[in-house]
Amino acid sequence: MKVETNDFSGYQGATAGQSQEDRWQYEGIGYNATDGIFYVGKNETKALEFVPFAIRQCKEVTDAAGIIHRYPIKQRRNEMTEGDVVNRVQVVGLVGDELHIFGARSWTARAAWLNPRGGQWHDERFEVGIWYRLQDYIKQVKAEKGMTTAPFCYRLKLSAGQSIELSSAANAKQKSRGCPIVAESLAFVGADAARANEQLFIDELLDEWAAEWNKATAVEAAAHTEPAATGAIGLAVTDNEDIPF
Repeated sequence: MKVETNDFSGYQGATAGQSQEDRWQYEGIGYNATDGIFYVGKNETKALEFVPFAIRQCKEVTDAAGIIHRYPIKQRRNEMTEGDVVNRVQVVGLVGDELHIFGARSWTARAAWLNPRGGQWHDERFEVGIWYRLQDYIKQVKAEKGMTTAPFCYRLKLSAGQSIELSSAANAKQKSRGCPIVAESLAFVGADAARANEQLFIDELLDEWAAEWNKATAVEAAAHTEPAATGAIGLAVTDNEDIPF
């Protein structure tokens, strides 16, 4: 096929019409709780600066045929297909100038983002989830300054905390330890960056990205990808299908 012109002057790019497979293909971030190491692609680091844009979570079940069934996080077990349940959390955000997906399957990483403020599902070994604390600060800014902000307005500095005991009543004989993810600080990214991040959120259709896991669906195993991390991700405790995050 002959290309007659490739002058895109004045065009800002498409925000619709992409194939589903081409959307939201960002490099992955992983976390090894045993060693307290973040993996950004193939790079290892003990600390991470991250600007969060959106979060999503779901439950997944792989059936006997290898098909992965994805369900909303609060779907009842008797409404799902037979198979082992895996809880997943993903956070999309900026590392440097590039969007990445922080993939969390282990208890340690999921609790870092979404440990409830209280109630039966709150794990006292971890701080309240980073996402909830960020939302609380956004409300505080609104109340004190009358200004509406969003997660993409803030840069988080994340690091690995001191190793703690992670065994639970469900697997007391399986002794394990891990380093919780600690949010050391947050900072406003600046007016220009906040405006650019808002436009990036719109251009990348990240509201649709977050909503994608709010409905039940089945995906071929071969098409299923989780943001990769070099090395093993530390599994803190056995996933419990009843825990809604």
